[in-house]
Amino acid sequence: MAESGSINVEPSELRASAGAADAIGDNLRKPVDKAAADTRSASVTMNKWSITAELDRVANDWGTALHDLRKSIGGEGGDSEAERLRRTADGHEFNEDLTAQSFAAV
Repeated sequence: MAESGSINVEPSELRASAGAADAIGDNLRKPVDKAAADTRSASVTMNKWSITAELDRVANDWGTALHDLRKSIGGEGGDSEAERLRRTADGHEFNEDLTAQSFAAV
């Protein structure tokens, strides 16, 4: 347990959080794909209606935004929140090891 006012970083907890973020990203894949496909389908089905252009725009804009959100949480891409958590854990362990080596050399 960390003392009051101190920071205690557990790399294993950061990596567990990264795994959870990856799982969330994976779980969002199908619903996001379905939402985008359904909106595009509605646009095609209603191609004679005056709202077709708006449905196309919604399908494109929201589809892109939802896919980007999913990727930023976890999944493919080196800049996802999951990857940032892993890099933070790696950096913390590196700093801890470097500090330990400094004291061991004394």
